[in-house]
Amino acid sequence: MNTHHNAETTDLPWRKDAPKARRAAMELYSWREPGWVFMIAIAGALLFVGLAVLSPALLSLMPPVDLIAPIAEARAVMSGEAGLADHEAPLYLLLLIGADVFVDAPGRVHLIAKALGAVLIFYPLAFLSSSRFPAIFAAVLTIAYSAFVVSPFAGIEEIGLALLLVAALSFVSVSADESLSRARIEGAIGGSCLYGLWLVNPAFALVGFAVLSVCPFLTGRYGLWRYVSALAAFVILAIFFELIAFGINLERAALASSSISLPMLFGGSESGIGLGGAAYAAILVIFVSAIFGGHAHRKNWMAAFVILIAGLFAARVTGANAMPVFGLAAGLACFSVASPFYDGLFKAHDRASVSVALISAALALFWTFSIIIHSIGQFSLQHQVTAKAPENIRAELALVQPGGPTIAKWVEEGRFSTPEAREFFALTPVDQSAMLLEAASRARQLTAAGVDIAFLTGADTACVLAESRNCRADGTAAANAANVVFVPRLDMDPKTAAAKGKAEVLLYTQFKMIERTALWEIWVRRDAVVPAKLFKISDAGMYR
Repeated sequence: MNTHHNAETTDLPWRKDAPKARRAAMELYSWREPGWVFMIAIAGALLFVGLAVLSPALLSLMPPVDLIAPIAEARAVMSGEAGLADHEAPLYLLLLIGADVFVDAPGRVHLIAKALGAVLIFYPLAFLSSSRFPAIFAAVLTIAYSAFVVSPFAGIEEIGLALLLVAALSFVSVSADESLSRARIEGAIGGSCLYGLWLVNPAFALVGFAVLSVCPFLTGRYGLWRYVSALAAFVILAIFFELIAFGINLERAALASSSISLPMLFGGSESGIGLGGAAYAAILVIFVSAIFGGHAHRKNWMAAFVILIAGLFAARVTGANAMPVFGLAAGLACFSVASPFYDGLFKAHDRASVSVALISAALALFWTFSIIIHSIGQFSLQHQVTAKAPENIRAELALVQPGGPTIAKWVEEGRFSTPEAREFFALTPVDQSAMLLEAASRARQLTAAGVDIAFLTGADTACVLAESRNCRADGTAAANAANVVFVPRLDMDPKTAAAKGKAEVLLYTQFKMIERTALWEIWVRRDAVVPAKLFKISDAGMYR
């Protein structure tokens, strides 16, 4: 009777072979020599790095002062005017310092810095993925993460999230040729990424430590060695950076207590609706993997679930784009060496097992590849906006924004005659670019005559835009050392407003306002000797 039942079940359509579908699925799940996969992945990732490096300008929706300020701070650290430990994201400051060696324009500096950040991410990711995943997914994943980091709209939060996911991959999964030496190397890679997260945002590092805590339980016989190696790498790097920037770890620890809070959790990055398709696909693949693999493959789908939860939580509290989380979580569930889908393709296979494996692989690849498509779209938009931007903005700032000047142009045209009227409208990024270029043009005339100048903004932006000198710690410190100070009449950002309030006593006691334009006030130190022909001096409204 049992024999008859088995014979009937084998005749069911869903239990028969599906040779064409199986061949297609086996291509997606096929492995190649890890060395070749590593080189192919690196070559693809470098294509997007090249796009960033060769771009003439950066497309951004951020206010230009927010993009120029970190460069000024990086130069202030290099000149000894500020400390590395005092910065909110020391790792990105180091990337800016490295990029500043090659280019001068602010937008280009950020593009090169993101390219350097991508190198820190895709090299370890290519090393890890080439021995964990089939060739196609390993290459697509590495290229996607490189594209994600160097995209025009990506920032330090996206670099941190990608670094966290690389660390998590080394903590909760194992390679196909797992050994003691391999576990130690990968643990050290993960620990190095963990300290990088410590220097980006302590919130990322705290999430990374939470993922590391499950490492001994999910990575088999060498899991404890992987855990110890990660901690050792973190401690070694912490000691090294403490030697070159005393107090940096204490400052990071002080920030850790406030880096995660309920308001951040409920008011962070994209909502579940915004990324609903990718989130649903990742959860579905993990769920199917858990059903298909059962208890025997529990470590695989549990590791994918840990990456999904950790990545989403980190993205939420930091405001990063969570898109890369879903591709990696789904890919780990269906492509890793512990995936149950290999049994349904290469051992006892039928239509049901082949279709489940094929759909899971297609979903993981689709949402990972969509990161690449999204990045290409951003670069395409950047190219179009750059082509339409004024030549002086492309050459001097290398920062472009969609749209044209609005509020600043209206102020110049006299549409807003009182500060109260101007307060009803916020400056757009294009407005700020126009304002900064106007001040920079005037300031360069003064510096050519040997006059020390400063812009009263949050950071010492004048040293980046108008004057080749050592950058000061902030705009107020630059004003203290300058003979001529440009004070914006429109508040560019909260830090600029705070700097103006802080320097008010300095201006009224040691300076006098000698010229006023629609957008700027120019103040000259009372005892300074400056060429009068450089100013349009008027008695009306001047502060003596």
